[in-house]
Amino acid sequence: MDLTLHPEEADALHAAVEDLLESGQGTPELQRAYRLLGWRILASRSGEQGGSGLIQRMATIAKDAVSLEEYETARDQELGPIIGSLESGENRDP
Repeated sequence: MDLTLHPEEADALHAAVEDLLESGQGTPELQRAYRLLGWRILASRSGEQGGSGLIQRMATIAKDAVSLEEYETARDQELGPIIGSLESGENRDP
C-alpha cells in the first residue's frame, strides 16, 4: 500500500499522534506508527536545500534505510551520543 501526504499533513499527523502518546492514550501499535511516520518524514526531507547539520544527517540516514529498525540502528550507532547529550536534563532550560 502506498500513502501520500503533503509535508504539512504528515507533520500535523505526527504532532497529533505525539500528543496522544504523551497523554498516555497510546498503544504499542500507535507508538510504532509514530516512529514509522517520523522515519518517513525525515527520509522525505533528505537533500532539501539549506539542510545541514544534525537534522540533515538524520534525514540522510533515514533515506538510506530500508526499514524502521535499520534506520533506528544506524541513527543510534552514528548519532546516539550526540542525541543523548542533547536530550539530557542538564542541557535543557530550567
